[in-house]
Amino acid sequence: MEENKNFDDNFMEELYAHIDEIVEDVIVDQIESTVSCSVQDAIEDALLECLSRFEFVLSDGTLVKPKQRLKLLSPNKNKMLICYGGLRVDGKSLMVQTSTQCWTEIAYYNNQEEAIEALNKVKDAIIAEIPVLEL
Repeated sequence: MEENKNFDDNFMEELYAHIDEIVEDVIVDQIESTVSCSVQDAIEDALLECLSRFEFVLSDGTLVKPKQRLKLLSPNKNKMLICYGGLRVDGKSLMVQTSTQCWTEIAYYNNQEEAIEALNKVKDAIIAEIPVLEL
């Protein structure tokens, strides 16, 4: 009977040690992720502040005006994105730069000309400093 008790005690100790290890790993991962996101956000904010006085157009037609924060509502009204930096037409899609390295489709058009027309509409809204634009 004493052997079973020692076996059970040993098993429970190992189980608790394993649980502690898993919890510690999860907490460390969460802390690393939070710190990483915070640092990334701080760097992005600092970069945007530095570039706030500059506006330029990339070779693909992307308008880059980092300080603006135009909100775009998709034509079917199921998606609203904040345009942090740029715009571009990718085939028949109007793409919005939603963060430093992230591009998201806001609308898909019947042809590239319609997408370019929408891009120009957004550029005009940025220039006019309109806070929300419904495509």
